[in-house]
Amino acid sequence: MFSMIESRVALTGASVLDLYAGSGALGIEALSRGAASCTFVERDRDVCRVLRANLTACGFEPAAEILACPASAALGILAERGRTFDVVLADAPYKVRAASEIVAALEGSSVLAPDCLVAIEHSHDETVAEAGHLRLTRGRRYGNTGLSLLSLVTPRESAAAVTRKAVYAGSFDPITNGHLDIVKRALCSFDQIIVAVAFNASKDTALFSVEERVEMIRDALADVADRVFVDAFDGLLVEYCERNGACAVIRGLRAVTDFEYEFQMAMMNRHLNPRVETFFMTASESYLYTASRLIKEVSRLGGDVSGLIPPDVERRLQKKFASS
Repeated sequence: MFSMIESRVALTGASVLDLYAGSGALGIEALSRGAASCTFVERDRDVCRVLRANLTACGFEPAAEILACPASAALGILAERGRTFDVVLADAPYKVRAASEIVAALEGSSVLAPDCLVAIEHSHDETVAEAGHLRLTRGRRYGNTGLSLLSLVTPRESAAAVTRKAVYAGSFDPITNGHLDIVKRALCSFDQIIVAVAFNASKDTALFSVEERVEMIRDALADVADRVFVDAFDGLLVEYCERNGACAVIRGLRAVTDFEYEFQMAMMNRHLNPRVETFFMTASESYLYTASRLIKEVSRLGGDVSGLIPPDVERRLQKKFASS
């Protein structure tokens, strides 16, 4: 849980709110990781005594405040004091199923700092509903426990988050079903994907022209054309990403040898533009050994490549080699 939190917000110096604190495990963990302060909310006064003893034993009592009241009342008290928090932790009893109520109460209060992160533990079968500008950014399941992370975003950030763009670049000479599989699986993580045919106008020796490759890709991805844009580019990939507002580069991996090369490219791209991340995806088993180079070689020799490439691409390959 805290690894996920710290990948999104710095706990060092943070102000933390621990709702449904119980014995204080979550808030104490936050303090141990450098949080400047933590407000613990626990309505059971007997449990509050245990919580205070735990804070004393850990040496965190000076950085802690305990509110012995229900979470809803605590939010009102803290709002009146003008308090705001960088991180909110909540672990209500699973049988209460209060996760969505917690989100709604937090969104309606003034206790959230501008870049606040909310982390809620709940039953694995409970769905957490977003509210207002509190948007679900990550969800995980661990046995019977669910963990939902929500971020507070401004209206402008919220609008920008609707189009998370990624670029899937390659020569695609020709496009294969392995490429198509990567694109369609990546749509689960990105709102829009740009499939970009990379070429060098002065050195391109591809079998198919740039225009032919773009046309074949568009035909093959016609069923997801509302979320996939096909283009061609010449030059640095990270500069192309920057021009098109893409936050990530998608790269497919088939074997260890792929990773060694792709890792080098990812490090160079990060050096050129650290704002663009590389998103590695492993090939599906069915296409683990499918490569455009092999497809062309087998097709040139008259071998059967059906099932490895789209039917239109297969027809075009046969036509190319029949005329050569």
